[in-house]
Amino acid sequence: MQIKKLSALCAIALASMAGSAHAALTAAQTTILNDANNNGRVVFISGASAVQKGFAAGVASLFSGTPFYLGVDNTKNIDSNDHLAVAGTLAVAAGGWPAGSNVVVVYRVKGGSVMGVNPVARAEPIEALDVVAANCGSLGSGTAAAPYKCSTTTRIPDAGVSDVAPALFKKPVNTEGEIPAEQLNEAELADLAARPIYGLAFGVPVTKTVGSNVKFTRSTVAAIMSGNVGTWNQVDAAESGDIVICRRVPGSGTQAVMNLWAGSYPCSGDANTPADRDTSGNYDGTDFSETVAGVTKNYTGQYTINAGTGGVVVVENSTSGQVRDCLNKAVTGGSYDTADRDGNLVKVTFNGAGHKAIGVLSMDSLSSSTAAGNWQFRSLDGAGKMTADLQAGGTAVVDGSSLTGTGKFPTKTAYENGDWDLQGWVSFNLPSRTTGNKKALLENFAAKVSDPAVLAVVSSLKNVAMAIPGQDAPFDFPAGPGSQMLDAAYLGNNQCAPYNRNYND
Repeated sequence: MQIKKLSALCAIALASMAGSAHAALTAAQTTILNDANNNGRVVFISGASAVQKGFAAGVASLFSGTPFYLGVDNTKNIDSNDHLAVAGTLAVAAGGWPAGSNVVVVYRVKGGSVMGVNPVARAEPIEALDVVAANCGSLGSGTAAAPYKCSTTTRIPDAGVSDVAPALFKKPVNTEGEIPAEQLNEAELADLAARPIYGLAFGVPVTKTVGSNVKFTRSTVAAIMSGNVGTWNQVDAAESGDIVICRRVPGSGTQAVMNLWAGSYPCSGDANTPADRDTSGNYDGTDFSETVAGVTKNYTGQYTINAGTGGVVVVENSTSGQVRDCLNKAVTGGSYDTADRDGNLVKVTFNGAGHKAIGVLSMDSLSSSTAAGNWQFRSLDGAGKMTADLQAGGTAVVDGSSLTGTGKFPTKTAYENGDWDLQGWVSFNLPSRTTGNKKALLENFAAKVSDPAVLAVVSSLKNVAMAIPGQDAPFDFPAGPGSQMLDAAYLGNNQCAPYNRNYND
């Protein structure tokens, strides 16, 4: 962990110690938080933002009744998507914690997947939600859509989640930090019990400003993401303008998925390395402050995106939500906040409207890909769009989504039968130091979200995620159509190995 990062986290922690007293929490909710904190029943998971929605649903299934949700106070220079917690009473015992025990499970997505790998293995304290009742509840209503707002503290993660296996987070491309962190050594990897819990389809989101007739292939996407082409007329002669890449920071699992699929990084000595913020001259890493509506934000840098530079423009984002912000602002113009590689606040400004952008997102962002929206998931090997809303007139409806145009789409059916390989195998990473009741609860959680029956009913996952054969008996081949289980697998669960269809179905 870099000195700059530790200093920033300490400053945030000190600033948040004065968190406002709770106002909206009920007496029962206050009791749950206080009892969980006083008895060591707060569990902290850090990592992939792409699985945040599925995480919340998976954790909620561990509780009886209706759990409540906690989020971060975004008036304190912290993005509201960075932290989430679920609190309630256990439905089933976890080790020595009997059913009915009050428990809080905290999840951090800031910085992405590598934060579910490096600090987990090395027991490093990182920024986390402060789920003490006295520091929560002045804002929000406790629902998943409007969680109670809390301040932050620092905490050592008990477990991590990453979009790809921990061994794929190799420097300098797939590790966090303004100064790239050292990747885990063999001993650290061996100490981190990591196993895939489910497969998650990823897609290629493109703004509506890019013509519907533009054809995307794997080689085209690879050329764009590596910066080998920088203007849209190099992709399609009928197009013009700069290519804007709305990508993730280096330690992101979403970015690691794209680096692996489009560039064979880090599996090949001849791998493409992705274009990053230094590829273009639109990033300025100078600190500045800005006060809007009485709230002062302290930034560590800014992106300024102008049209007509004649080359690729790259914007790095800390979370998947910020990639969606990037795609939207590319079309409309305007500003939004993201974070740098150390997790510090950065401002992004698109001057003017009508920029043409491409990105990478997991398919659990499908609900944001609408026909009337600013961006849509595109097909591969053709010119088509996949949207979550149902359109009228001549539109094929597959897996609850509308398909227009030609090509191969990341539908549930295509992903399940092995015909869509732009994917991550979500890894649950448990260090040997996490033992006892916390380990039991975390293993309960991992088993829940590995179960095809659970994945099939979680609204944010049922069309985009699949159980992985051979992980938890009886979830094994043969799978077959409609089983919510992949009919293909990497040989030996090695994500650098060939991906083979199981022909015994």
